[in-house]
Amino acid sequence: MRTARRGPSWRTPWADRRLTTLRRSTALLDEVAVAVAVAETAHGPLTVLKVLGDTGADVHLLLGEEELTAGQVLASGVDVLAGRCPVVPGDRLVQGAVGPGLTVQEVRSNTQEPQLDVTTVPFDLSAEHDLLASARLFGLATASDRTSGHFDGISPAPPAIASARQAARATFGELGFRAGTVTAVAMAAGSVPPPPPYLVRRIEATFDRPFGFLAVHRTSRLVLTAGWVAEPAPRAG
Repeated sequence: MRTARRGPSWRTPWADRRLTTLRRSTALLDEVAVAVAVAETAHGPLTVLKVLGDTGADVHLLLGEEELTAGQVLASGVDVLAGRCPVVPGDRLVQGAVGPGLTVQEVRSNTQEPQLDVTTVPFDLSAEHDLLASARLFGLATASDRTSGHFDGISPAPPAIASARQAARATFGELGFRAGTVTAVAMAAGSVPPPPPYLVRRIEATFDRPFGFLAVHRTSRLVLTAGWVAEPAPRAG
């Protein structure tokens, strides 16, 4: 597995912007709710964060090397989904910078459970497409040929397709994650507590630059929606 490159002067395209962020901390590295892994693809290492939904569809966030195009990252994600790439799950990753936006270290903890900390951004994307602009790709080349009629069963004079458009929208925000709770307790002054007794694995996944996503039907593994987050949702206020 190649190590993701991140030099001392590395800055993200969103470094100087005020953005709304989504954060999730969990003790689960490869279980329900959230799972993280690194895949070795034809375009290099790919960090895959899978967020399970409660309606039978999951969202896979995809972060590749910084120089990759949207098409390369999304194609790599589809290859991973199809089982064409070797994948290392979170609980088997070595220490260090193990993938794009992904680091593993050992930290002291009061529990023996491994930790996964995720930081990403919400997005709200919409697009419209003229399907006839790529008629052959969508199987509409013959049906849109007006020199002869088609669809005999629809009308006495068989029609041809005159226009075909598609509108899509994808939204990802705080409601896409299950709620978590943070508790703070005020204590009176006392003796210095001993350090946490356990040494555990901690994985940090940070999506702080353009990334791809796949909405996947869990049972059939069919990709329902795919997209590229070049611009995160702006911060309110």
